[in-house]
Amino acid sequence: MASQGYRDWIRAGRPYTLIRPARAVQAALLKHGITVWDFPDEGHQKAEPPEDHTPYSTTGFPGQNQRWNARGLDIMPRSDSKAHRKENADIARQMIRDRDAGVPGAMWIKYINWTDEDGACRQERWTSRSNQFQRTTRSSTDSGHVHVSGRSDADNDARADGYDPLARMRGMTGDDMNLGDRITIPLYEAPDGVPLPTGPETLDVATILGGAHRRAYIAMHLAQQARDEARAASVADAQRDQAAIAAIQALTAIIQAGGGTVDTAPILAEIRAVREETHAEVTRLQEEINALKAQNESLATALAAANKD
Repeated sequence: MASQGYRDWIRAGRPYTLIRPARAVQAALLKHGITVWDFPDEGHQKAEPPEDHTPYSTTGFPGQNQRWNARGLDIMPRSDSKAHRKENADIARQMIRDRDAGVPGAMWIKYINWTDEDGACRQERWTSRSNQFQRTTRSSTDSGHVHVSGRSDADNDARADGYDPLARMRGMTGDDMNLGDRITIPLYEAPDGVPLPTGPETLDVATILGGAHRRAYIAMHLAQQARDEARAASVADAQRDQAAIAAIQALTAIIQAGGGTVDTAPILAEIRAVREETHAEVTRLQEEINALKAQNESLATALAAANKD
């Protein structure tokens, strides 16, 4: 029996909007000639409970899915050939690596169902409320393609704009160093979730990169927050300066009308200096964000390669 959500959807005229990050990934893969389905067939529409292909899904995480937004993709193999089945599985592997690594374009993903070259079907889930990077794996019957479901809080997430898992997969050709090597270093800062050691500790490069990537990502967002606060302060300063200049001009007119004189140049120069200082701070923060973005992308690429190796 169809769900109440299905009946509500029919009465509402079948409204349907695919969430922004799902549209972005779909568009990226379509450019490579990959078929990516999103709109639910009748089986999905009438399933109980309705899941993420439908715009009335009741399986949202971390909260309730918004009606009438859908958040499911089915990435299809080009054919049933061994090479194309492997390509399909490799797309899933790339997205899993990226989601594990915290690549911004993959952070909208809630779970992925995928089938490897030998026909084994698995579901990879990121549904821990305490650790958004924690992944659990279980078996699945949703075989023969890659299914991607999105989080309930990612409807308008712009970070997937330009995210192309197939292009990233094809670009992962390795590095001059062996990213699988284990190296010994004095750890002054531990990767996330790992206690600080008392002395040198041997870790694989992927683990070290993982911690560095997450810290770079957090630093980037803190810098963006500081920049936004500085911009808001700059707007407030500009409004204050305009009011101050108007007051100074009014006082000057009163003094001059009484036969006195006043030199407003030093006062106005000080106001301009403060304004320019705020502008310089906003510019500096933007440059810092750009540098952190470049570092974040470099670390994400290296980490994905390390995990692949």
